[in-house]
Amino acid sequence: MYQTNMGSGTRIGDDFSGGAAQGYYIYVVTNIDKLNVYSISLLITQSISSGYPSLNLSTELLNGKIFIDPQEAEDYVKKVKVAGLPPGLKYEFGPYGNNLYYFLIEASDYQSMERILFILDNKGIVQKISILEKQRLSSSTAVELQLVRVYNTNIPQITSPPPAVKFSPTYQFYSSVSLFQGYHGMSTPLGMGRFAALSSSGTLFLIDVQGQVRKQAIGNYYLGPYYINPQLLRQNSIISISQIGLSWDIVGRGQYGGILTQVNMREYPIAQYEYEPNTGLLLNATIPQGEGLYVSMFLVSK
Repeated sequence: MYQTNMGSGTRIGDDFSGGAAQGYYIYVVTNIDKLNVYSISLLITQSISSGYPSLNLSTELLNGKIFIDPQEAEDYVKKVKVAGLPPGLKYEFGPYGNNLYYFLIEASDYQSMERILFILDNKGIVQKISILEKQRLSSSTAVELQLVRVYNTNIPQITSPPPAVKFSPTYQFYSSVSLFQGYHGMSTPLGMGRFAALSSSGTLFLIDVQGQVRKQAIGNYYLGPYYINPQLLRQNSIISISQIGLSWDIVGRGQYGGILTQVNMREYPIAQYEYEPNTGLLLNATIPQGEGLYVSMFLVSK
């Protein structure tokens, strides 16, 4: 679990707009194979100005995110420096205080600059990440992650894919306002999206998302952008970290007859996901996007 602070700003002429948020990145390591480290990832943030929450629940590959072998990083930097780096690209590695190392990656040109700084201990566990991005003189984004603690979870070992990955479901998307704070503004249609598993490699699924903008996402045997493994629905709590008041719980039956799950932060509900109990197919979801906005998605067809 990492505590995070992030901010962004844009300047056009004399006008400036921006915002800042703070919260947690939580990477629940589910399985490791010969090539990849997989996780259920939760990014929970709260706007500093308004106090509204935002949640991003996804599956990620953690290669190079939470663990970097210090010797491999040092050898790699030496190798690329000997080979020669193109203009604007920089790699650095070196000691950073007692039993710590830094690993810097920077790329820049006349239009933009991106810098990523990792601080890791002598065992390779990433302690801190600082990211800075700039686009010309008009916009910039800064993100910092600081390791809080490594926890054990009650995630079961799952060795088979959920039946839902065989489906190609279609969803209708809507936006609304402050659903969990008593006021529910008029829902606005956002279009439709279709999800389909394109290919698999090990326990990784590549998901094709066809909507207003076509893109790709990933899933694994535990979770994907439109499914969960039904084995996770047999627990009272899917994920629980009491030290920060986070829980993703089973709360009963939903309005579509599925299993209703709810993400809570300090006993306050911030998101809901309803799944078919046998296949793990997502039936509907309501997810905060910050500033009082929520996106809801409803299954239209399989």
